[in-house]
Amino acid sequence: MMLPQGKTTIRRVRLHPALFALLLVIVALAGAFVADNLPFGSKTLTYSYGTATVTGEEGSGVVTLEKGGSVLLPSDIAWVDRDGNTTNGGRPECLKGDGDSLVRGVRVEAGYLRVRLPEGKGSYPIVGWLRCL
Repeated sequence: MMLPQGKTTIRRVRLHPALFALLLVIVALAGAFVADNLPFGSKTLTYSYGTATVTGEEGSGVVTLEKGGSVLLPSDIAWVDRDGNTTNGGRPECLKGDGDSLVRGVRVEAGYLRVRLPEGKGSYPIVGWLRCL
């Protein structure tokens, strides 16, 4: 026994080129937003001016930001000296005192980001780049 053949209807949807371009832009912007906010990969630093204080021989310390707040300053970061030379790692020359002791009040520009702790237990800002002023 043969079943009767059903009619197939083909409808064409026409999309105005300007509307198509607008949809394409919206999808691209949404994709960029999602990619920028994923919890992995490189992140953009926030830049601010402030003063750095180094608290010991290991070179770690804190940067007090002009706009308020403070940021952890690790001893080993990428930095730019007053002459514009870039160094990856170590302690900036402007933050070395006599005998590598306490240094405070050094004017800097700091690039930092917020680091999220595991299991949503907070976050804290940490410097990833520093420029001596």
